[in-house]
Amino acid sequence: MNTAFSNLPDSWNEVDKLIGILRAWGISYLVGLDHSASPSTIDRDQQSLVVLIQRLAQYDDYPRVRDASISLFLLHPELADAVLQALQESEPEIAERIAVLTLATLYLQRLWSLRLTMALGHAPSFPEQRFAFLWESRNLPPPAYHDGKYGLLALQEAEQRRTGCPFTFIGDWQNQVDQLLLQEEAKHHQLQVPLLLPLEQRQYGQELNMSMRPGVDKAAIESFLQQLGRTFRKPARLYLVGGAALIHLGARPGFTLVIDVQVGGTNEGELIVAIQRLIQQMQVNVEFSSPVDFIPLPTQWEMHARFIGRYGTIDVFYFDFYSIALSKIERGNNRDIADVKLLVQQGIITLNELDEAYQEVLAQLGKGRYPRITPQRFSERYTAIRKLL
Repeated sequence: MNTAFSNLPDSWNEVDKLIGILRAWGISYLVGLDHSASPSTIDRDQQSLVVLIQRLAQYDDYPRVRDASISLFLLHPELADAVLQALQESEPEIAERIAVLTLATLYLQRLWSLRLTMALGHAPSFPEQRFAFLWESRNLPPPAYHDGKYGLLALQEAEQRRTGCPFTFIGDWQNQVDQLLLQEEAKHHQLQVPLLLPLEQRQYGQELNMSMRPGVDKAAIESFLQQLGRTFRKPARLYLVGGAALIHLGARPGFTLVIDVQVGGTNEGELIVAIQRLIQQMQVNVEFSSPVDFIPLPTQWEMHARFIGRYGTIDVFYFDFYSIALSKIERGNNRDIADVKLLVQQGIITLNELDEAYQEVLAQLGKGRYPRITPQRFSERYTAIRKLL
């Protein structure tokens, strides 16, 4: 061992051994020291797998290693038997951590099933129904409900109550899937199954036990815009983005979790302050977000932005729907792709013009602000998803 690391605490040496084992199971994005294990030497008998699952769950001080159980389960659905045994045999605190990681896996698998299928070359198959008792006993929605999105939120709130910590657990769980996707997409697996957009369950028979209830519908968005127009007195521009644009337009029924907006004009700084103040007054979820956070924008995006109306001195638009569609394809979760399909089906965008915008964006990838989005990766994803539209 390198002498520079010889005085590390025993806990880190143990974690480093776990990282080596995880790498042998195919999780290569975790970086350790020198405890690498060969896939041919790791124990794969049932009891050894139960112990591995328990050991991972113990390391609350190393959440990136603990939460790698999510990637482990997604890559190896055959571990379901060992997970069930670990749930039954572990001490209550460890069993609860394993349960949370299992539920996070199931919700994330639903939310990202399309992109996981493209990355892995086959559909992810960690079994849902064998773990139905986990969400039922906690009054959480099933993974199929809104593609797992609200299950993740409900699970996070349950964890915040259980631990007494207001941490954003979803960020840690999602980070595992992000890293796994980058790892597997780099391998360019051949797709072995047809790519299908799964049906989303939109009804749930029980009341969700969530403090942040999903309630931002068209009326709530309109109320926010009207109140902002009454309280802000300087010229400015505001764009509705993402789900908020689709809901307000009437393209997608129901509600969205947040009102995504982009602001512009000479008074945009003051408008941001006014919006932040209004968020507190109205208790509404608003986030500053734009397709440019994900992809370069087509040069004609401002011309394609649809004017909604003037609210006081604020001109409000729908952000260019072609930019919205391409950013959703880049992000690639199931809800995103369903939204793009709606935009095409309802004639809000056309495939020919989407192709033109795609070609313009493709030429700007892999450099500047977007070095990690390679033209090859985006081209593969666009080609596969376009067949679903």
